[in-house]
Amino acid sequence: MKEKKFKELEIILSDFSCDKNCPYCTAKITKWEVVQDDIHMLSLYVGQLKELGYQFHYVTLGGNGEPTKHSIKKLREIVELFDDYDIPVKRVLTSGNVFREEEREKYDLFTSYGWIFEVTTTSIDNDLDRKVLGYDHNYFQSDAFSKARIRLNYVLLKSNFSSMIDEVREFFKRYPNIETLAIKLLNVNTKTGLVDNPRSSWIVENAIAKEQREEVKKLLDQNFTYLGEAYDTFSWKTEDGHEVYFSWKKMNYGFSDLVYYGNRFVNYQLEEVSLPFLPKIYFACQFHKEMLDDKCFTLKNDFRAKLIGKEEDFTNFNNHSFIKSSDGKLLYQYLGPFYNEKASDGELTSTVCCEVVQTENDLIDKCDIFMAYFDSKLSPGSITELTYASLQKKKIVIFYQVEDNISYELKSSNWYPIVSARLVAGSENVVEIPVRGTDEVCDYFRKGKKLW
Repeated sequence: MKEKKFKELEIILSDFSCDKNCPYCTAKITKWEVVQDDIHMLSLYVGQLKELGYQFHYVTLGGNGEPTKHSIKKLREIVELFDDYDIPVKRVLTSGNVFREEEREKYDLFTSYGWIFEVTTTSIDNDLDRKVLGYDHNYFQSDAFSKARIRLNYVLLKSNFSSMIDEVREFFKRYPNIETLAIKLLNVNTKTGLVDNPRSSWIVENAIAKEQREEVKKLLDQNFTYLGEAYDTFSWKTEDGHEVYFSWKKMNYGFSDLVYYGNRFVNYQLEEVSLPFLPKIYFACQFHKEMLDDKCFTLKNDFRAKLIGKEEDFTNFNNHSFIKSSDGKLLYQYLGPFYNEKASDGELTSTVCCEVVQTENDLIDKCDIFMAYFDSKLSPGSITELTYASLQKKKIVIFYQVEDNISYELKSSNWYPIVSARLVAGSENVVEIPVRGTDEVCDYFRKGKKLW
C-alpha cells in the first residue's frame, strides 16, 4: 500500500494569465508547454485513484497562472470530483484574485466545499509586498479573506530573514483565520535546476539559499514547539496554537507528489508518470430499453448495466463505473456509452445530434479498448462507432451473436463491418469472439478474462 500513498495530488491548469507579477514566478521560469486542460480525463483518473485505494494528504489546484481566472464551470467540475474523496486538505493556490468581489461565485464555490485558500507573501507590510510581487489590491483587508480558511506561504528573502519570527507572530495576531504559515525557500528552476533566466537570477540575488536551511530550522526550533517531520517538512506549534511548516528541500523536488497536467500525470520535469491504471473501455451496443409505462423505462436488463452492477451508473454519466470478475477482481473502467452522456455544456443529455456524436467520438478517443456486441439487429450507431475506432487504430474486441442461418464464414448479420474493422485497424488489433447471447458476454468478464 505504501506505493499508493502520496503527499499531494496537484492539478496544474495550463493558462498563464495572472494578476500578479512575481519576480520569481515558477511558471515563467519553467515555461511548460501550453496544453488543453482535459477535465474529463482527470475525472476518469480520479475515479480510478479512489477505486484503487490511492491516498493523498493534500489535493491542490494550481496553475501556470492564477487558477481562479478559469471559468466557474471548469472549477466546479474539478471541485466536485473530490467531494467524496477522503483527502484531509483540499486547497487552491491563489494570487488573491479569488477575494475580489467580482469573483464571489468562485469564492463561494470553494468555501462551500471546504477548500482552503493558499496565498503567498514576502512581508507583513502589504505596501512592500505589493511592490515586490506586483499586484494591485490589498486582499488581506477584504471581508472575503477574513472569513476564509487560509494557508499563508511566507517567502524567505535576504530582506526579511532577520524579521521572520516577528512577522510570523504578527501575521497570526493580525489575521487569526490563518490556520498554517509555511516558510518557503525558492527553487531556482524546478524543471532543469539551472540559473538560465532573469527570474532564477533574481532568486539567487534576493532569496535565502537552501544552504541556509539549518539556520532557518534553528530559529524555528528556538521560538516554537517542534512537532515532527513528514515528507521532508518540519512542523511547529506557536504559543497561540497555530501551525508553522518549513519544507527544507533536502529531497528531490516533488518526490512525493503526483501532478496532473493537460491529460496526463507528470513530474516537475514534465516527464510522464506511469501508474498501474485499469484499461478504460468503451462498449458499443444498442441500448436495451424496456418501457414501464408511457414515460418511464428501465435499462436494468441491458447486459452492460449488469456488468457495471448498477442500473443508475449505466444510465447517467459518471467516473465510478467498473467491471469486475465474480470474485471482485477489478478488470476495466467503463467510460461509456451511458444513456445520458455529459455534453460540452455540462448537461447530462443532449438532443443536438452533433453534440452526441462528438461526445461519443471523444469517449472512443479516450478509451484503451473499444468493445462492441452485435446480434441480428442492425445498429447504425454501433457500426459507425466501430468504424471510427478502427480508423483510430484502437484495440478492438467484437462479441458477435452466432446466426446459423448466415451463409458467410463469419456467421453474423454484421459480418461486413466486423471484417472491415479487421482490415482497417489491422488483424493484430482486432479480437472476434462468437457467442450465443449476452449471457456469454457477461461470463467472459465474470470469469476474470482480460482481453488485451
